[in-house]
Parts: sequence; structure tokens; C-alpha cells
Amino acid sequence: MRDPKPSLKELQERRRSPRFDCHGPVEFQIQNWYLRKGRILNLCLDGCLIQPRESMDSSEGAGYLIGDQIEMRFEVNRLSFRVHSIVRQVRPSGHLGVEILCLSNRSRTQLRLLMDELRAATKPGAPPSRS
Repeated sequence: MRDPKPSLKELQERRRSPRFDCHGPVEFQIQNWYLRKGRILNLCLDGCLIQPRESMDSSEGAGYLIGDQIEMRFEVNRLSFRVHSIVRQVRPSGHLGVEILCLSNRSRTQLRLLMDELRAATKPGAPPSRS
């Protein structure tokens, strides 16, 4: 019988595009409820990891569920994005793994350019990012 929880390596192999560490502010609304704030911890073409400002242990932060729909605005390296997404993972730390479901063609192009920039910044001797 297979272990129901995939390992980190299995999760990475299932990703369609590589993730890059980055930082930037995020505002998001789950299922059209209250506006929440936090920050982006990593990003790829298909999703990101969010650290909500509030703790999952507080009554205000409790209740994030896998499958929750999110409207999200975030900024990385001075580029702003607005996306429709879905919660795919809720970590014990309170971090949310989010998959991007809907992104305009223009934003998708900008996100690809940002990924190229983040990829270049991870190489030795690369100039520092603008974030």
C-alpha cells in the first residue's frame, strides 16, 4: 500500500514548472470573505506559497481549507499580478500552497518574464533582484 502523503521529492517531480524563492506583499480574499494580507515566499508559473500575516492558531486565521477559491493580488520585483487561484495545501505553519487557475494573457507573459529574471538571479554572479 502506498503512503498517502507524498514526499517533498514526489511533490517537486509533480510540479509543471520550477519554483523560485522570492518575496513580496500579497492581499487575498478567500471565497469573497475578508481581505487578508501576507507575503509571497516562492513562486512559479502555476502557483505560489503564501505566508498569511495572521497565525493559523488564532481564531481570525483559522479555517483555511484545501479547495478554497482565492482572489489574490501580489507584487514581486515591482511587478503586480492579480490572479484567481485555489488552495492546494495548508501547512501546519499556516502557509498556504496555492495553484493559479486564471491569469490574463498579459499577466501570464509578465509572469514568464519574472520567472526568467528569478532564474537568472539564482545563478552565480547574477545581479541582485529589484525586490
